[in-house]
Amino acid sequence: MPKFTETEKERIRMDMMHAAHQCFIAKGLKNTSIEEITSSVSIAKSSFYVFFESKEMLYLELLAFEGEEIERRVWPKVEREKKIREAIKVYLLEMSSALESYILTQRLITNLEEYNMVSRKIDPEYSATKRLRSIVPLMEFIKKNKELKKLINEDIEVIAGVIRGALAMIIHKKDIGEDIYPNVQEIIFNAVANELTN
Repeated sequence: MPKFTETEKERIRMDMMHAAHQCFIAKGLKNTSIEEITSSVSIAKSSFYVFFESKEMLYLELLAFEGEEIERRVWPKVEREKKIREAIKVYLLEMSSALESYILTQRLITNLEEYNMVSRKIDPEYSATKRLRSIVPLMEFIKKNKELKKLINEDIEVIAGVIRGALAMIIHKKDIGEDIYPNVQEIIFNAVANELTN
């Protein structure tokens, strides 16, 4: 196993993350090989494990990075809203817009196979829907507003499921028709915001 300096390690690690991100977006987790990632930075396949515990943990690290970006982009706008109904609607609109750019997070929310692949291969304590930066603030937002009696009397997971279900509409954008998609989205997001609030 070759020895890398700390500077080399950092550079190779960042290059691998960039290459893996491109591969995961283009082909998904299942169809991206470790060899594909390591060959893009000219290191041996066996050296992958110097940098990452597994392909799935690399994927999760990329998701965490996207989650941080989404959090900075979405939540300040949500938190500015005084009314819960408007806050939910802003969340749906902003998150939907963010998902157009953050493809791995979009996959986690909308692609059950991809989610199951990641979940199966990692420590059971690291539940993707409970720990990821793109999901955690939503769960905290729901919990806080349930305690304030601003949301319907349903389990937090059910409310989060309704919101995530509305966001999953993004994968049907072409089926719905891109020209009418914004109108459909507006009606559905209004309906969800109305239904979830007291």
